[in-house]
Amino acid sequence: MTKKLKFDTLQYLDRNESQYGPSPKCFEFLKNVTLDELSWYSRDFEKGYKSSLSKRLADDFNISERQVILSYGSEDLLKQIIHYYLDRKEKILIPKEAWWYYKKVACEVGGFNVEYPMYIGEEDGVKTYMYDVDKMIEIYERERPRIVLIASPNNPTGNRIPSDKLWQFLDACRGALVMIDEAYWGFGSKENDYVKPYIDEFPNLVICRTFSKYYALAGCRIGFAFAGKNLEELINYSVRYLGYNRISEKLAEIALDDEKYYDEINFIMQEDKEYMYEEFNKMDGFTPYKTYANFMLVDMPKTIRKELKQFLKERNVLIKFLDEEAFKTEARITLGTREQNYYLIECIKEFLKSK
Repeated sequence: MTKKLKFDTLQYLDRNESQYGPSPKCFEFLKNVTLDELSWYSRDFEKGYKSSLSKRLADDFNISERQVILSYGSEDLLKQIIHYYLDRKEKILIPKEAWWYYKKVACEVGGFNVEYPMYIGEEDGVKTYMYDVDKMIEIYERERPRIVLIASPNNPTGNRIPSDKLWQFLDACRGALVMIDEAYWGFGSKENDYVKPYIDEFPNLVICRTFSKYYALAGCRIGFAFAGKNLEELINYSVRYLGYNRISEKLAEIALDDEKYYDEINFIMQEDKEYMYEEFNKMDGFTPYKTYANFMLVDMPKTIRKELKQFLKERNVLIKFLDEEAFKTEARITLGTREQNYYLIECIKEFLKSK
């Protein structure tokens, strides 16, 4: 089936976007958008809250609506936090093996990065990156950064930090503002019961999420966060007097309501992950890493990267060949539809056979 499959247009498996799309109910809503939603500002403030979405999230998580922050995607939340709290020459503690923008944003305000490393272990028979919490605490106590950033799951490694280890680390970092970036929440676990206890216990904590990844609404640019009680200034800073994008808010609420659709897509993606682990492990010189996100990090021989990139592009497939300080021989592959995933594997097999 997959050997005969061909794509006439580029398949973007390099941007961590959903190839399945959001709930079909989102499209139904867009067909019937009204003058009210397009032309009038929100009136939710008259009801005593920022928006219907922040009220919904607060009710779902049993958290004060005041502590729910809405934003233009989780990238916007990161930028707000850094630009508001980090002064010139202050430090932010970030993972070494992480998204490149983490390493750039502090420079925008004259701050400095301090990095903590991860190590490679094994989980369920698959290699995985892991957080070294003892080492992280050691670096924190030595450097005393103003802000600490943890990504769980982390981009591009796909690993997450276990709950007990996270609690241990947060307990040691009470003097800093800690941001947990959970942009890829949902793909490996839909656990939520830790959110309120963490926010209640750690008043300098921000847990950030987005509707871009799991809910497939990246084009709507809507993120949200839960903020600890010491972060009243950030809460005030984030509030928009005239409200938020009403169409994006409504689409987010529709997505939250359609658990069945997203569960079905996620089940297929989990099956495809197992298939890809198995196939990459058969390829000489390839190492896939366990992922809790909608992408997979794969190490491969450096000598074939340039040719493989061109080979795939000629067959209308793009994956992200990393070229950063921490990643010189790896590619990050967005999980696409089943047809796309199987086609990618067949293309790589074809390439290796030709070599």
